[in-house]
Amino acid sequence: MTKSDNNGIHNHPHLHPNIIHDPSSETSGIIASELAAEDGNLIPNDSFKSHTYGSIESQDNDHHQETNYEIDEPNGGYALPPAQLYTVVSSLFMASFLSALDATVVTTLLTLIASDLHAIKNISWIATAYLLSSSAFQPIFGKLSDIFGRKFILIGCTFLFGIGCLICVTDSLLWLVIGRFITGWGGSGLTSVGTMTMSDLIPLRDRGLYQGLANICFGLGSASGGFIGGIIADTLGWKYVFILQIPLAIVVGLCIQLYLNLPEGSPGLGAHGQDIWQKLKRVDFLGSFCLISSLMLILTAASLGGRDIEYSSNTFILLSISSLILLSGFFYVEAYISEEPIIPIELLGNRTVLASSLTNWFYTMGIFATMFFVPIYYTSVLDMTASENGLRLVPNLFSISLGSVGAGLYMKKTGKYYKLTVLAGIIAILGVYKITLITPTIPTWQQFLLLIPSGLGYSCILTITLLALISATPFKYQACTTSIQYTFRSTGSTLGVSAASAIFQNVLATELTKRIYLIIKDPKDAQKIINQALDSTNYIHQAPKSVQQAIRSSYESGCKGAFYFALGTVTLGVLSSLFMREHKLHSTLNRK
Repeated sequence: MTKSDNNGIHNHPHLHPNIIHDPSSETSGIIASELAAEDGNLIPNDSFKSHTYGSIESQDNDHHQETNYEIDEPNGGYALPPAQLYTVVSSLFMASFLSALDATVVTTLLTLIASDLHAIKNISWIATAYLLSSSAFQPIFGKLSDIFGRKFILIGCTFLFGIGCLICVTDSLLWLVIGRFITGWGGSGLTSVGTMTMSDLIPLRDRGLYQGLANICFGLGSASGGFIGGIIADTLGWKYVFILQIPLAIVVGLCIQLYLNLPEGSPGLGAHGQDIWQKLKRVDFLGSFCLISSLMLILTAASLGGRDIEYSSNTFILLSISSLILLSGFFYVEAYISEEPIIPIELLGNRTVLASSLTNWFYTMGIFATMFFVPIYYTSVLDMTASENGLRLVPNLFSISLGSVGAGLYMKKTGKYYKLTVLAGIIAILGVYKITLITPTIPTWQQFLLLIPSGLGYSCILTITLLALISATPFKYQACTTSIQYTFRSTGSTLGVSAASAIFQNVLATELTKRIYLIIKDPKDAQKIINQALDSTNYIHQAPKSVQQAIRSSYESGCKGAFYFALGTVTLGVLSSLFMREHKLHSTLNRK
């Protein structure tokens, strides 16, 4: 994320971002799929219709009997011996790093690749394809891994990731986009199922600490993607950016195959006593189709709206309406048709599940808006270079790492999280409020510290909301609740940046029209300047000196509009977090 901001986004038109980074999709790292609480009374089992998540013993071909999990844990509350555990967890960290790196690795290469393939007009699809598949497929992996087992799904995702990278080694734009789509599909599974697997291995009370370490790995991958991609492209050629990821994916797959041996009773083992065809019959294909299609359409509309397609165009309207119809169809299928829903929507009736999901959704909207538009402010208003801009974003990476690890250590020591939730919310609101007060005379030292408070609060909330969400539901829903979390995060990041961009564009256009027409009396000349200023921040240096300050002031107003949007959404996130309940964080896998 940081490096991508440093390596090219602000050298292109800022009004319509070519890449919307979702480091879940793409920035804060693998987020937990933590162990669930033992209190099944929070959501009575009989309120769900035959949702058989987790390890299941089949009595016959048509009837599934749920198992009460009692995990063999001879390793001090952990699922594996220390050496084996560290090997598996390290491989999952590497998978997280690769997924994050691949999401941003093309940020510095878009122009190079598009020129080499003679596809400048379709440059955005090189990056957008990864974003769309990564966000759209994440929600389905929880249920699939409950049926087929974590190891099977992880190895399959590793295979998809490697095959996708291999397909990217091509001279065809179409195949490159297909390869990026497949890579995103596999990468999303590596992150989401990786978090579920770590929850199968690590007790909930210790899970936050491991989560903080995972966040660092994901953050490093996301931040270094553009830098690593640029170096490899300059020395070996851009195709080696994808080639060199293949052996790393193979190593991850081998480690998982050899060392991920979950103990008897673990929900990560999948369904027992069923062949592949019986397992396939349990997959909610109709619900999955509706959900994936809906997310694909809404994310496409959000990503391309205002840039490649006008908000008022028939295409945008059709995409939006179709996504809503499919989303409604998904809810209907899950509630009335599917025997084993991909996401049991009844879970959202639980106060803590709904509150933590909304908290994550609103926070992600606001924080991503600030992470995208603060660099735009630095570039357009303060006239910073790419390197100067990037340096000012580096401290935010450390604040995210500190927040994640700090929250994990706090919960490991105390077994509590609600007070930390309130504190993180106060820090986040004050941090974003400080961003709304930014002026062109902001001292240099404050420029480096500006994003730290909001990043610190957000990174704490990412870990807290997952722990709260998972601990509030029965053990059998640990994978399913992770899917819910990823859905809210992925859509929140994309919709947040898109909504902030729309506000930015409207305010900028209004301010430019008002200011430029006061200076330039010829309507044609004035409109020409306005159009060029709307097209790129670089035009500020080329515009007549008489209007340069007016253009900068207009950009400042546009950014402020995005910042106020961020403040509003983060505030809604904080208010949502207050409705979460405090649930017990257990010290063993059997929640004792």
